[in-house]
Amino acid sequence: MDATNSVSITGGGYAAQISLLGGQLLNLTHQEDELIVPAAKTEGAFAGAVLAPWPNRTKGGRYTFNGVEHLLPVNEEATGAALHGLLIDLPLRVVSQKESEVQLAGWLESSEGYPFGLDIALTYRVSADLGLAATLMARYRPEELAEDAAPDQDAPLAESEDTLEPAEGLEVADLQTPDDAGNQDADTDRTESEAPDGEAAEAEGADTEAEVSEDAEGEDTEAEATEDEGTEDEGPEGASTETDSSTAPEATDTDPSPAPVPQTAPFGAGFHPYLTAGGASLRECRLRLPARTLLKTKSDGTVTGRKTVAQDFDLTHGPLLSGRTIDHAFTDLPEEGWTAELIHGPSGFVVRMIADSPWVQVYTGERIDRAGIAVEPMTCPPNALNSGEDLIHLEPGKWFRMGYSIEAIRAG
Repeated sequence: MDATNSVSITGGGYAAQISLLGGQLLNLTHQEDELIVPAAKTEGAFAGAVLAPWPNRTKGGRYTFNGVEHLLPVNEEATGAALHGLLIDLPLRVVSQKESEVQLAGWLESSEGYPFGLDIALTYRVSADLGLAATLMARYRPEELAEDAAPDQDAPLAESEDTLEPAEGLEVADLQTPDDAGNQDADTDRTESEAPDGEAAEAEGADTEAEVSEDAEGEDTEAEATEDEGTEDEGPEGASTETDSSTAPEATDTDPSPAPVPQTAPFGAGFHPYLTAGGASLRECRLRLPARTLLKTKSDGTVTGRKTVAQDFDLTHGPLLSGRTIDHAFTDLPEEGWTAELIHGPSGFVVRMIADSPWVQVYTGERIDRAGIAVEPMTCPPNALNSGEDLIHLEPGKWFRMGYSIEAIRAG
């Protein structure tokens, strides 16, 4: 983490610092109270990171897509998994900056392990009525396609026709562009919105750390929960061109055939903030989360089952976190969007997150001495590149976006 290579925004009593490497959220405060654990205090824990093109773990750092096996960089030796995507060190440029808002953009080049070039756009905004709102947008742009399909890299995101101005207070409807409704991928039920080349829309509206698969009935952990991404194979359709039969040469067995361009790119995303109620001990805090199901996984990201939340893993009524160790992916969240609240009992101070992702990883932060609790909105479960569950299939030229918000609520 390089805090010197960062930008800061302020507004409505909130202040945030964002890294230009991967768009990592380094700090967030309200009236000088910390709402997330600063990234500087959590080296190597992905605090505040943006997770794409997959969140959580990919088992063995390998997956198969369109019948081709791909090998990802393994960055977690203990499990042999590829963890939290490729954005953490991706250089981003400032496209637009105001006192309370910054828009960043970058290009994720195709690589051996992930041969799908992606346009990346990030927007962070702070205000009194919304708190911090963060939006990630991604678009698949195959490098094999014509150059005129490339976006204008200098076009400011703020001029996008799809830019969504926030309403008073963050509502779930604000997490999607107006034309997102009814434009969902049938395979994933996640939204993809068209946006002009080189421009990104804003919205307010998710990552996962390793999951410890502890049984809800108090049994020993079956294994640590992790996050991975599965893939659904989709065969590319070869493009054909028509020629005049009077001038076209006869096809021969030696005619070269162009390599097919993948029709879609497998994709998943998330965010990784560690929430804290002004630095208060988790022993004095409660967490409320309306999730009804959790995954059971192994430490390398393999999903072994799922179960209805119960006992220590039932967070629906905001139980005290003292004595609870959680590192799981949760789902069966309200489809219209959900709210998670970290509540400091003695003061009544609440840190609220709003998102609309179908998954969220909750981790009680043992790796950082329980300095905060990770609440990580995710588009898909662990190992989705291999399982294909809720995996997004990005079509060339179409923007996908997701987001979340964090705000402070004070008693009295």
